[in-house]
Amino acid sequence: MKKGDKQKAIQYYTKERWDNWVSRVKESNFKIEEEGDTDTAVFVGMMDDVVLACLKVVRGHKKKKVSAEDALHAISSISEIVLGEVPPINDDTDMMIRSLQSSLICALASCEYNIQGTYDKKTSLIKLIKNAIEIERDNQEQALEYLSMVGARVLGGKPLPEILFDVPDGLVAEWLDGVDSIDAAITFSKDD
Repeated sequence: MKKGDKQKAIQYYTKERWDNWVSRVKESNFKIEEEGDTDTAVFVGMMDDVVLACLKVVRGHKKKKVSAEDALHAISSISEIVLGEVPPINDDTDMMIRSLQSSLICALASCEYNIQGTYDKKTSLIKLIKNAIEIERDNQEQALEYLSMVGARVLGGKPLPEILFDVPDGLVAEWLDGVDSIDAAITFSKDD
């Protein structure tokens, strides 16, 4: 198999698939409701679809069916598709897509850390989450790294602990949604 053929063989997510989700979002006529009855199902489906594709990459690597290099290439390809600019739809929808993409940044980085095996395996997950909250304002890059380590460990089989403290609105909360999506996808795929 030629190198180009091999890369095609490990394409886990396509631009067409992402564009299909964006079309479904448009058709949903999404609006944020003041009473809290906002239906976000289409965004949850969109997120789960991407995270499940990432999970296939990570599992392929764990089972030694996919090399680290090819797995990282696959995650990078998914990133290029799902983190690209989405043409404006309406203010509420655009905000939700930006939030979803922010969550995906952490989910994708978690996959990269897991594949590389380069992450803190000792600090408690709760401590990493609290560290991220503490430094979010001053060092977003480090905060993302802490949460990506949490996600990498969840991908490695560590259960995501229940968070019994407030996580302020912001990037850490969005990134934590990405880790939560990984945890949910692992649970969901075990049930299959």
